[in-house]
Amino acid sequence: MHKLNKIYTLLLLILVLTSCGFKPIYKTNENNFENSSYSIKFNNNPSYIIQNKILETYNVSSADSFYTILLSVNQASTPLITNTNGTVSKYRVEIEVYFDVNETVSNKKVYSDVARGFDEYLVQTSEIETDEKLKQAVEIATHEAVQMMSIKIQSNLLQ
Repeated sequence: MHKLNKIYTLLLLILVLTSCGFKPIYKTNENNFENSSYSIKFNNNPSYIIQNKILETYNVSSADSFYTILLSVNQASTPLITNTNGTVSKYRVEIEVYFDVNETVSNKKVYSDVARGFDEYLVQTSEIETDEKLKQAVEIATHEAVQMMSIKIQSNLLQ
């Protein structure tokens, strides 16, 4: 009977300690990276597709943001495969995002860096299909650049 009480006490102690609700407060992951604490401003005028992809990632509510991200976005297409007749059959799209993170209240620069995203697309038989492939490649490259930018900002600001 005495041994059975020890086992019940041990089980009760384990149950109480494991379900006490402890959560580490300094642990960061994608779920608690709050994009709403940033507002976005563009220094140049990137394409509509690029702007939408960036604004889709960040909730644009500048009224309650702690930081302002100033962006300069460049897009470049580089031919990868050129046929013998001089036509290009494959392109690489590169999106460069130069960003400065400033405190909203004091306008003090906190962090500055660059993020890049790449994608490739094949030239299609129709111009409409080629334009659609280019748009898709721009979206993917922009998404990669924005993900890299978010990771860099998160790791730098939460040190």
